[in-house]
Amino acid sequence: MKSHLILILAFICVGSGCSQKKDNKTKTMIFDELKNYEYLNDSRPGYYLQVNNQNCHYEIRVNDRNGGLFYDPYPAYSVRIPLNLDIFKSGTQKLSVKVLPNNGKMLSERASMELRLMLYPDMTDPENDYGGSTVLWEWSMPDILNQELPIVAFDTVFEADVPYKIDILEKYAADLTEMDEDVLIKEVLTEFEKRHLSIKNDNQDLQQIKESALPAFIQIYADKEKIDASMKSTVASKPNEVLQPLENYQLRLYADGKMATLLSNNDLESAIWWADKDTGEAIGWQPLYVFKNKNTGEWHVW
Repeated sequence: MKSHLILILAFICVGSGCSQKKDNKTKTMIFDELKNYEYLNDSRPGYYLQVNNQNCHYEIRVNDRNGGLFYDPYPAYSVRIPLNLDIFKSGTQKLSVKVLPNNGKMLSERASMELRLMLYPDMTDPENDYGGSTVLWEWSMPDILNQELPIVAFDTVFEADVPYKIDILEKYAADLTEMDEDVLIKEVLTEFEKRHLSIKNDNQDLQQIKESALPAFIQIYADKEKIDASMKSTVASKPNEVLQPLENYQLRLYADGKMATLLSNNDLESAIWWADKDTGEAIGWQPLYVFKNKNTGEWHVW
């Protein structure tokens, strides 16, 4: 299992060119209340979804957030998805799964998926396997056999108990589904263009990125000193990576219409991505999710 520190660094700083922009006053005041966050209790649980799939693609949403997309060409794949980043408070959590064809318009009779929801009781104790794991729930996709199915989809819920409550979106985020679609795409694209240009010019505001990632730091119980130290060593341009133009994308809404992103039509990964300079193969992405302040109209990076 990858460490949570590596996960969050990948989440906020994927690819090349993250560097401090010293003279840019950022709009991160909305996250000020989280800077000295105090947990509700001493527990540090971590929730994971083990996904094993063969001969199919899939999309998974947790609380209507992007829990995981798989559109790679591999016939079989296994991954353990950390769910804490999509859990904002204790209680009932929503889980939605779509199983899609990996070739053609219908699911192959060889398509299969297995899901296993797992709980680790102490995510601050990697030396002892985070306290061991408990399987909370399992699901196996029914056999396709000779049925012609373009998709298998289901919605379910599970219970989670976490020592935090993050209500930034509830308090501040506008319902983007109420906006004119053309206006929405234009405004979201503007936010992506700002980030893309800052990467291209090697002047990303690292402090802004870190502050907008405060919810995620809380959700994975990250230690500030370790994050700062690891970020300094991780943030470095790689000579074989070439930032790609911001084009050929689609808009996706998450969090019940309160959060937006742009995904590349090539692989449904982030529209901000890098290719290997020799092969042209995609080798890095920087996910970017934004929401609009319903009181001020300003856009904020999540």
